[in-house]
Amino acid sequence: MQLDYTHVLNHPRELVWKTVLDPEVMSRMIPGIEKFEEVAPDQYSVVAMLGVPTVKGVYSGKVEIFDRKEPSSYRLRGEGRGAPGWAKGEVLMTLTVVEGGTQINAKARADIGGTIAGVGQRMMEGVGKAMAREFFTSLDRELQGKKHKVGAFRFSIRVFFSMLRNAVRRLFRGRATGEMT
Repeated sequence: MQLDYTHVLNHPRELVWKTVLDPEVMSRMIPGIEKFEEVAPDQYSVVAMLGVPTVKGVYSGKVEIFDRKEPSSYRLRGEGRGAPGWAKGEVLMTLTVVEGGTQINAKARADIGGTIAGVGQRMMEGVGKAMAREFFTSLDRELQGKKHKVGAFRFSIRVFFSMLRNAVRRLFRGRATGEMT
């Protein structure tokens, strides 16, 4: 799965850089994180409760930050395993100064296996995009001084209804196209 997501924040790049690399903040911003504990410089032990209503589980794994080019980019690599399967991936985070703030681009690649792979690539792509949106919304709140933990349950419900809404839109768009031909 590949994902490219861009978000603009109305805050200076140095503040955004500092915030996105703070382990305490990251533990609040990443959906479903139960534990985010530093085990060595830029290496973390992670426990996350993730999933959508059809496939949920607890995953244990590790996250590593590397290839830092302060304050413009860094890479994040992670992997996790749980009863529903496994996931591993890497994301390149690029911070660019734009008028009024900072643009962050996240280019991610992830591989999944086990039961979670069986739910289909389209669904996993939707979950990935939802996680990116949730992360950047949480980052924006953090930068405004509003500390808020992203809970797994509420996130899963939002993802489920977002995917349901998109499926209904595709269904009606398909019918409208079919009726016109």
